[in-house]
Amino acid sequence: MRLLAGAGGLLAATFSLGYSLYERRQADVIPQVAASTEVTAGRWTVTVNRSVVGAEMPNGARIPPGKKAIVVGMTLENISAQSSNLYGSLIKLVDLPDAPKPQYYLTRDRAILWDLQPSLPEAVTAVWEIPADVELPGVLRLQVEGEIFKPKDNLYSAPGWFPTGAVAQISLPLNVETSEAKP
Repeated sequence: MRLLAGAGGLLAATFSLGYSLYERRQADVIPQVAASTEVTAGRWTVTVNRSVVGAEMPNGARIPPGKKAIVVGMTLENISAQSSNLYGSLIKLVDLPDAPKPQYYLTRDRAILWDLQPSLPEAVTAVWEIPADVELPGVLRLQVEGEIFKPKDNLYSAPGWFPTGAVAQISLPLNVETSEAKP
């Protein structure tokens, strides 16, 4: 009887390990999405349209000396029930993992984006200021990070939005902005 119980426990442990490895392998596969395709990322939906190395900030300010700006044009929508300004970690630069969080600007009036209202899609521009000596790729790869709502979290049993990891990856040509073209 003990031998049978031991064999059953070993079989269960083997099955559990195999399933964990399978899930891990599946989790490493990030869907590739074309530009201008809407991506649902939990609290947000985002449609990334274009990217350039900017000649100036979206509000008309100069880029600080020794810096250059990666400018990404997108549509962003808050699909939660409350206004939020927690979109700073939504988009990451895959090729520049040490890049700071971007600053977001409203396209319609060139003002800094603060709270994004629920169910109100906004055309926005995200700007990453990076050192001027950083070598940039010809194709910019962006990663969209997702969130999930839990009515009760594991620590405090309180509701909230929690990170789930990458939900999509988008590749865009990275052009140099001229005075006529703006995202």
